Amino acid sequence: MDNRKQDDNFKAIQAGRDRAEKERFLFNEQSHILHLAARILKRTVTDSDEEYSTALLAVSEAIDSYDSERGDFWNYAALVVKSRLLDDIRSRAALDKELTVAPETFSGEVYDDDLDASVSIRKEVQGKTAVYVDNSLKEEIEALSQELGGYGIDLFDLPQAAPKSEKTRSSCRRLLKAFFDPPPLADELKRTKNLQVAEIVKRTGISRKLVDRHRKYLIAAILVKAGDYSGISAYLTMGNE
Repeated sequence: MDNRKQDDNFKAIQAGRDRAEKERFLFNEQSHILHLAARILKRTVTDSDEEYSTALLAVSEAIDSYDSERGDFWNYAALVVKSRLLDDIRSRAALDKELTVAPETFSGEVYDDDLDASVSIRKEVQGKTAVYVDNSLKEEIEALSQELGGYGIDLFDLPQAAPKSEKTRSSCRRLLKAFFDPPPLADELKRTKNLQVAEIVKRTGISRKLVDRHRKYLIAAILVKAGDYSGISAYLTMGNE
């Protein structure tokens, strides 16, 4: 084993034991993670792509479960990243066509001022939902509902908390991207059960008032992205990200 691989393995083990080391490791390895995602997908990936966020979270997951008996860290991490990226691809392939689905779709509510999709499109999606909601998706919804309960959020709170205008949706996309930029804040959210409002406001310059207004929706979107909710993730989007 060469010295570089030994060094990476040691750093990964240290990162798994110390949160600050983990954040430092993820920050320092951004280019490596981008290259890894690009190699798996066989196309260019940038740090603004959703696939990068998926790969970043997968490497974070690999750090948490890595031990030296698994071989070289980056070989192990590549398997985790590939698995997560393929999960995303499969979830998207489950749809007949790409449609942006607002969270209110699942509650049966339709908002005329939602600029992201026409009423007819959203009604069409509501009709398709009955076909696509198989047992696995129902289980995901039940699991998400239970997880949200730990944050004092009811699943039925989400339609009201969701951004309605394209301008607000764009701001929420920026907030979510900033949340997962290195160092990602998902671990801290799960530890404290609080959204790191001050930090994401600092990262984006978006007003605290907007973050507070959509706090429940942002937390739900973060939990979906950071968790094992590939089915819900295919529906719960906010436009072209």
